[in-house]
Amino acid sequence: MMRSLAVSTLLAACVVVAPEAFAQEEGGRFYGDRILRCESKDGEDNICPADVRGGVRLLRTLSRTDCDENKTWGVSAAGVWVKDGCRADFVLGYGGTVGSGSGSRVMRCESKGNRWTHCPAETRAGVELVRQLSKNPCMRGQNWGADARGVWVSGGCRAEFRMMVDVANEAPREIVRCDSVEKRPRHCPIDTKGGVRVFRQLSRAACIEGRSWGVDDNGIWVEDGCRAEFEIHQKPQPSNG
Repeated sequence: MMRSLAVSTLLAACVVVAPEAFAQEEGGRFYGDRILRCESKDGEDNICPADVRGGVRLLRTLSRTDCDENKTWGVSAAGVWVKDGCRADFVLGYGGTVGSGSGSRVMRCESKGNRWTHCPAETRAGVELVRQLSKNPCMRGQNWGADARGVWVSGGCRAEFRMMVDVANEAPREIVRCDSVEKRPRHCPIDTKGGVRVFRQLSRAACIEGRSWGVDDNGIWVEDGCRAEFEIHQKPQPSNG
């Protein structure tokens, strides 16, 4: 009886940690739809594709090597990047670092094993190489370039590219802070018709849309200790011409 119980317990534990339970993506492993494991194996640079628009935060370091933001890990438009042995789990969509900037967005694209690789990105306003990461030279038109869907690399080119933004045609943005103090509900009046997302979480308590924060026609609401900065996209005004 005891042996049977022990075997059953062991089988249950195996089910919990079985790798098949996790959705696989190239370069990283998702634990559900919010936790991303990204690893720099043998000290090599790696990028793990992910939707980083809702922000990225370091959840747990798995390596002996420290994972320092902007040194051994960071965020680009394509996902989360790691290097120099950093291995960690990251939380997506609950605020934190986002892969964007004012006037431009930087993305890492890598040709591993000299293979041709395409990295989806918005390229209409132009693309430029900002930092070469490979020993092989990255030469535009030869082993890297851009098309209407993104950036391509080949022949071992690995680099960071800047996606220029047409600021004149980009919807204006505003950053608004809204805090739930002592877990009390709070409403912050603002025009939300153009769209809202978490820009940076400031609290230890997770800011989860629909649970601890949300929007209505009159503004943003927060509760359960969520404190964050929110990016407000203003609705484009119709032209008079």
